[in-house]
Amino acid sequence: MHTLAGAFALDAVSDVERAEFARHLEQCESCAQEVAELRATAARLGAAMAEEPPPEFKDRVLAVMHATRQLPPRTRLGSHERSRRSARAPRWAVVVAAAAAVVGLAAGGVFGGIALTQQQELQSAQSRLDQARQRYEPVAALLSAPDAKTVHGEAPIGGGVTVIVSKSLNRVMVMDTGLPAQPGGKVYEAWLITGSNAPRSAGVIAASDDGGLVVADGVGPVDKLAVSVEQAGGSPTGTPTDVLMSMPAPA
Repeated sequence: MHTLAGAFALDAVSDVERAEFARHLEQCESCAQEVAELRATAARLGAAMAEEPPPEFKDRVLAVMHATRQLPPRTRLGSHERSRRSARAPRWAVVVAAAAAVVGLAAGGVFGGIALTQQQELQSAQSRLDQARQRYEPVAALLSAPDAKTVHGEAPIGGGVTVIVSKSLNRVMVMDTGLPAQPGGKVYEAWLITGSNAPRSAGVIAASDDGGLVVADGVGPVDKLAVSVEQAGGSPTGTPTDVLMSMPAPA
């Protein structure tokens, strides 16, 4: 039952599993904490990915509304007119056509509002969508892994990091949770430590207003994680320069 924590946090379970796990949470404090942490992380990732619609989108919608001819008011029809209207199309066909139109407008809004008619801008939007999917698919797989474990660490300068590890995926994610920006273009870099071996870089934590993150595969067994302050681009020597914090890896 404990292995459903990640899937339950992302609402990726069946109705039966959801009911069973909800009862389990009432008796399992560790699972309840893990679900809360995973949900908070998923929400933060969603905020980091969100984008404001372009300001001209509202103007375009209003312009189309004003230019669209409205239907005339309904009046009582004679039997001859009702017969003619009935002969044009069955009611279900009208409903289906209207539904298709609504779906089409919704799809246009998703890709959208950027440009409804310009192919080049549509391709640009699709490219950004593909890039976002490539970036966040590994994160989604990690969050929903049955053995995903989470731990939080606080930095002495404020803020901290959230770390999620899955042994089955051999993957780790380190996410900035409020670390202050460093002057001079300096960055934060995450490090993986196993036993007495030298630290291995998991990568630079990409800067973001809503919290950056880095995902690394092939991590193997990890005992500790550390975060250092480095020059732009990461450590020039392949070893931590100025260690800011360290913490045990999730058990």
